[in-house]
Amino acid sequence: MEIVKGKLMYASVHKPNTKFDADGVYQVDVVMSEQEALPLAEKLEGLIQERIKEEVKGKPALKKVLSSRPIYTPMYDEAGDETGEVKVKFKTKAVIRTKEGKVYNNKVSVVDSKRTPINPETLIGNGSVGKVAFEPFAYYNASAKEVGLSLRLKALQVIDLVTYGTDPFEDEDGFTVEETAPDNVIPFDAKEEVTESVESNDDF
Repeated sequence: MEIVKGKLMYASVHKPNTKFDADGVYQVDVVMSEQEALPLAEKLEGLIQERIKEEVKGKPALKKVLSSRPIYTPMYDEAGDETGEVKVKFKTKAVIRTKEGKVYNNKVSVVDSKRTPINPETLIGNGSVGKVAFEPFAYYNASAKEVGLSLRLKALQVIDLVTYGTDPFEDEDGFTVEETAPDNVIPFDAKEEVTESVESNDDF
């Protein structure tokens, strides 16, 4: 089991994402500086190279054509320039189907900074800080002649929560709605009682 810390993005950890998989997939992206990602990348690259050696041992001709998928992807700003941060994707299937035909429901453990389980109704917003526990699995894609890594999400610890839908602003000194009444304000006294009854309408 490996653990990585960073900013959380697009977390679907209580309820699986079913956009591309009917059974659902639990997932979260972790953003960190490229410098912070280097130790993790070096360790995971070792797993990729081991799998490449295994495949080449059985089929030496693969040595010239076999490639590997990148472990992380760089982040870009609005101008298209690299920010110095990278993104790593973690996911796991919500339903496990074995070759024997057995079916198991899968769950991801989600806890707070004190390892207390988080209410499933709590939505984890982008920019939250946390740790992801995962199991890396190297695979070989024969059709693409490519070796990659599946980073299987096991658990998530939320250290600093940004609630989904949180107001992005802070209080400032300045204009408030109480100071000015709009020109098209309704010309009635809110304290007036309604004394005229509504006439019946035969159309309803």
